[in-house]
Amino acid sequence: MSDVDVAVVGGGAAGALVLAHLTRLAATRLRVALIDRGPGDLGSGTAYRSTDPAHLLNVRAGAMSAWPARPGHFTHWLSANGWSGVTGDDFVPRAAYGAYLASLVYDAADGDQADVRLIRGRANGVHRGFDGWTITIDGAAPVLATEVVLAIGIEPPAQAWVPRRLRGRPRFVADPWRPGALDGVGPDDPVLIVGTGLTAVDVAVSLSARTRRPIIATSRNGLLPFAHTPEVRAPMPLDGTALPASVKQLRHLVHQRVRESIAATGDWRPAIDGLRPHTQAIWSGLAEADRREFLRRDLRRWDNARHRMAPAVADAIDGLRAAGQLSIAAEHPSVAIAVAEPDSWIINTTGPDPDLAGSTNPLIQQLFAEGYVTTGALGMGWATTDDGQLRDAYGEPVPGLWTLGSTRRGQLLETTAVPEIRAQALALAERLRDMPSPRHGPGHRVRRDQYGLPILTTARAGEHFDDAVRRVLRVQRGAEEALDAATAEDPSFALAHTVRALLAVEGVIRVDAWSALAEAERAAGVRTDARTSSLLRAVAGRVRANDPAGLLRHIDEFPRDALVVNACVPTIAFGGATQVPQHAWAIVERLAPVYGEDWWYLGLLAFVRQEQHRWAQSADLADRALVADPSGGHAAHARSHVYYETGEHHAGLEWLDGWIKGPGRTAFQSAHYSWHAALHELALERWVDVSARLRGQLSPRSVSGVRALVDSASLLWRCHVLGASPQPVAIDEVLGAVPEEFLREPRTAFIGLHAALALAAAGDLARLEALRRYATGRTEPTFDLVAVLVRALSAYVAGDYALTVELISRRTGEWVRLGGSDAQREVIDDTLLSALHRAGRYASTSADPTTRALPAPPSPNPLEVVKRLSSGTSPQAARSSRRG
Repeated sequence: MSDVDVAVVGGGAAGALVLAHLTRLAATRLRVALIDRGPGDLGSGTAYRSTDPAHLLNVRAGAMSAWPARPGHFTHWLSANGWSGVTGDDFVPRAAYGAYLASLVYDAADGDQADVRLIRGRANGVHRGFDGWTITIDGAAPVLATEVVLAIGIEPPAQAWVPRRLRGRPRFVADPWRPGALDGVGPDDPVLIVGTGLTAVDVAVSLSARTRRPIIATSRNGLLPFAHTPEVRAPMPLDGTALPASVKQLRHLVHQRVRESIAATGDWRPAIDGLRPHTQAIWSGLAEADRREFLRRDLRRWDNARHRMAPAVADAIDGLRAAGQLSIAAEHPSVAIAVAEPDSWIINTTGPDPDLAGSTNPLIQQLFAEGYVTTGALGMGWATTDDGQLRDAYGEPVPGLWTLGSTRRGQLLETTAVPEIRAQALALAERLRDMPSPRHGPGHRVRRDQYGLPILTTARAGEHFDDAVRRVLRVQRGAEEALDAATAEDPSFALAHTVRALLAVEGVIRVDAWSALAEAERAAGVRTDARTSSLLRAVAGRVRANDPAGLLRHIDEFPRDALVVNACVPTIAFGGATQVPQHAWAIVERLAPVYGEDWWYLGLLAFVRQEQHRWAQSADLADRALVADPSGGHAAHARSHVYYETGEHHAGLEWLDGWIKGPGRTAFQSAHYSWHAALHELALERWVDVSARLRGQLSPRSVSGVRALVDSASLLWRCHVLGASPQPVAIDEVLGAVPEEFLREPRTAFIGLHAALALAAAGDLARLEALRRYATGRTEPTFDLVAVLVRALSAYVAGDYALTVELISRRTGEWVRLGGSDAQREVIDDTLLSALHRAGRYASTSADPTTRALPAPPSPNPLEVVKRLSSGTSPQAARSSRRG
């Protein structure tokens, strides 16, 4: 279990506001950690740590409350803390706001709404683990958190423009906000400030009291921020239904509004202020090319007009310029530095680099290096969802990792001022406050599974659930027992009940799917989350209407829900959400960026590659997966297919037997691996070994249900048509281990295929006819093939081999629609070859069996036909020829 529910990394304004809103909104006692490296009071951050009384807020006090619904909260705090007479229209020192934020932090820590830990130290890494996120901290113990909010604030000024010879020079100040950075400036020292924004203004005001020499401030455009007016003017309203859709329209709108505002009030500022509530809507509605043009041509003028100086600061700047103590130049920094006096102090106030990928912050570097973050739109900040959840290097939301403020720039144009940060902090706190929610109950926490998705339950129930998922992904026995343990530990664990229903409807566990679904819906009424609700809807559709569409929608929203991805792909354990191979392949292949080198995913991708006849790639993927987890069932399954399809029967049989007795001894589908081994034995004409396998690993005593049908019964039919009799196990014994509904009303065409083979092996023409009528009545297009195959097998059983040949050959190339693997559908080819032989015809590898008849071979054994078809060809070509 985690140390805290939420860890907030960064103790500036963004972190303080998140903490304040979290503790205020929490309905149960949250455990929260606030981690900050800075000196001084927590909450003040870099922006509000200044002690110079001349550094004023550039927003009126009435707009700076931490609580949107209580706009007077900051001014009331000021009055209660020695700042009498301050009104909401005033501009107060930034230090006062820093003290206000610090009071919010300490009030939250002292309150009874949350257990708050205040941790001093620099966070240098955030690492995903099984139970959440581990935050490593310089000078402090690591913190384990379920959710992490990265409130890291604004980066130091960029230095890309700084000449190499200047870096490291004693009189070069890379970051003027570093404590003591300006202390060395003497009264007779010349000063060059690079930049003319709000930071440059503050530096100029501070240094004017230190030096008698004129100060030069330079930037490429030489523009200073505009000033607020002393009096308050109401913003000019804007119709939010008619926003500009291009940068050209935006310029036109701004110019038009400015003209109208000046005409009405004599001031342009109300026109700009009226745009503020709509800024993000306008920004999100612009095309990327328009956004880039705005950044290149319009941003600096917008910032100068939007982010203004307090009137008193503007008066001070005007006074300095009038007295000759400050001059503003429009020059490239390199030119200004070249002509500056040799012993000048060079103060960097150019602002941070918007692209965080070049940051020297160890935490930011680690997040990029491990792929937890990626650069945001237009090369600025980090990519996030609309609610501030970070996106990883593949563009997928990262569960449990959030951010706000300056790091969201690019997606949000305005995201560094307190009003915007306050709104983001409130929205984020509302998202996080219910973890745990009022309905969670004692001990029910949001944990993370091995793929980072939330599981809302107790620690012990979560461990059982994780075990169940791992067993399913490995194709191991024991998933049902692990789910039983999870729901016994936490009867309202809705996700476990839902997965139980999914595995039941897929035939993975022997549980009634309808009852399991009812339990899942009951549990969800007590406690649920977004992932559980999505999966429950999907499983309900699967159980009640045999509709897999909901499962596909679920993995669109939760692509790292590996078990559900597994269920959507036809494999050894699941029937899949589609029987069209290309569709199944697409499900797997598009998730490569999500899973990377994950052992389970590599095994699943290996199976896809063998279906695509990309044998070498499949073998490589399977081998890599098996190195990571030797018991991985999907990788072992893919490897089995590759051995068979490439004709490596001796090596394949040896490998399979070793795996079955070793890492695969707990495999859930052990019968299927034995079936694969039996195919090698058939190819090697080791009839005694095939018989021993049918009497042992594939006998009704060892296997039942769908595996008895798909593996044992189909192998008996294959032996029958290949003439490998007498058969060691009676087909009636095998059918006794198969549920009657599989034979009478199969839910999928794949099961219908094997029901037909089993009934043909039993020689049961009456039940074959009933199955044909059932398949004919199904509306799914694949069941028409089942009906045709049933007719072909019935004709074979009745001795009409010519009709069998006609019916199977007529649909050549279509049998793949039945689902399953090439090796499984190969039994149709075997049936065709046997019918050809019995009808007195057989085909060469270069002929279509329906158009060329040859004399019957002297040997009565159809296996000889197979051998003649295969002689002199590669294994792939032989298999292709056998399929006609």
